[in-house]
Amino acid sequence: MIRTIVALCFVFAVASARISPVRQCVNSASSGTIENVDVDPCDSDRCAFKPNTKVTIKGELTTTSTAANPTVSVQIEVGGNFIEYPGISKDACVYFSCPLKADAPNLYKIEVQSNDFLPPMDTKIQFHVYESEGGAELACIEADIAIIAA
Repeated sequence: MIRTIVALCFVFAVASARISPVRQCVNSASSGTIENVDVDPCDSDRCAFKPNTKVTIKGELTTTSTAANPTVSVQIEVGGNFIEYPGISKDACVYFSCPLKADAPNLYKIEVQSNDFLPPMDTKIQFHVYESEGGAELACIEADIAIIAA
């Protein structure tokens, strides 16, 4: 599921694709931005994901610093806590062209298969990009999503 969003939170370009509403994470001190997030499939302000569905997320990250070995973390809120979404590589270079460039759009694309481990619910997903493993956060966005039954 979070794969879907990273995979929350990052890329969508098909005829029915649309720019998905995302917002800066509440407790993030990052100075970078993630914009033009397109999720496929998504046809409403709250994207709804079925289990075992291919999800593509596209977008662009602009950061104030370069990063040779950036990492990503996609998390989904379950029971009031954010947990890591399984199956997403922490190596951001899988999704971005590395190194990340400062003050320029860094395009990304994530393709994942949504999982079936979560029950149907309305929740949030977060997408974090870090300078390196354990390094400073470059950007963080979150979005409201719905997990629906197959």
